[in-house]
Amino acid sequence: MTIDKIIGQLLIMMTIAIIGFIYAKLTKVSETEQKFLSKMLLYFINPCLIFSHFNIDFEKSRFVGLCISIVVSFLVTFLFILLAECIFRKKVPLSKLQKIGIVFTNCGFIGIPLIEGVAGGEGVFYLMGYLVAFNVMLWVYGYYQMTQKFNLIKIITNPNVLAVLLGITVYVLPFKVPEAIAKPVALIGGTNTAMSMILLGVLFGALKKEWMIKLFNTFKSFFNQNPEFKEQRKKIGTLLFTAFVRLCLCSLFSLVLCGFIYFSIVKLFPSWDLTSIKLVITVIYIASLCPTGMSVSSMACLFDGDTVFSNFLVCFTHALCLVSIPLFFAFFNIFLKLLGIE
Repeated sequence: MTIDKIIGQLLIMMTIAIIGFIYAKLTKVSETEQKFLSKMLLYFINPCLIFSHFNIDFEKSRFVGLCISIVVSFLVTFLFILLAECIFRKKVPLSKLQKIGIVFTNCGFIGIPLIEGVAGGEGVFYLMGYLVAFNVMLWVYGYYQMTQKFNLIKIITNPNVLAVLLGITVYVLPFKVPEAIAKPVALIGGTNTAMSMILLGVLFGALKKEWMIKLFNTFKSFFNQNPEFKEQRKKIGTLLFTAFVRLCLCSLFSLVLCGFIYFSIVKLFPSWDLTSIKLVITVIYIASLCPTGMSVSSMACLFDGDTVFSNFLVCFTHALCLVSIPLFFAFFNIFLKLLGIE
């Protein structure tokens, strides 16, 4: 997995997203249609993709890799929570939506097609660990942030979590799903990359004109020192700071954690399949580099949060990730070289 492949896949994904953007502008995609596409991708196509990657012959080394993936993914998520909760508590207290936007990446819409493009089916298989951690912690930490309650039912009934659990069950059993079922499921899951990027382009293209004007005026007011623009400057400062933490600080902290985990495994368990272990750690690291997940907008809508801020944050980080993902992936490879374990 090289930086050339990362950049190449991002360009392919961006091209598909632009097509979705143009389509949205030409056809005036309604809000109902957007929600339908989002739900179909999140609750139908993604689970099919997840399940299809588990319908393979059992290998002990691969199963060990999946277990490591789950553990490392939870550690990375806990690290992000620690970053959001503790480091800036006194000097720069963060809002609930800022914390959710920092902790939860778009590992589904961006992570899955990116990993599939650069690492193939095996990479997506290991990415399942991050999806488990994401969905569990979203409805534990994220839900608690907005309601001060826990919702275990949402975790148990989430289609993506169910797909992982069902997939693992099929993976460890001595028999596989019949071709008549497995083939259609795999074909549906195979549409994930195109559908994810088309939907992303549609969501960008469907942004209300007044929102874009408001965003432009807010950015413009950031450079205006007139006291009447103080509130606008504060809002754009909050947006820039949150994006910086998500794309830069989180990426840096994750780089150190993932690098040292891989270093420890290499030194403590040299007899393991280190090529597969490196792929596991790299996949988790790439998932942690992704921009703010659309879950922050969902949480804002569900619990009467600041939807304008959450939508701006999602759009802003998605635009910047075209630079941040290749940059920090290059830093990760340099870090591994410094540790002597490239």
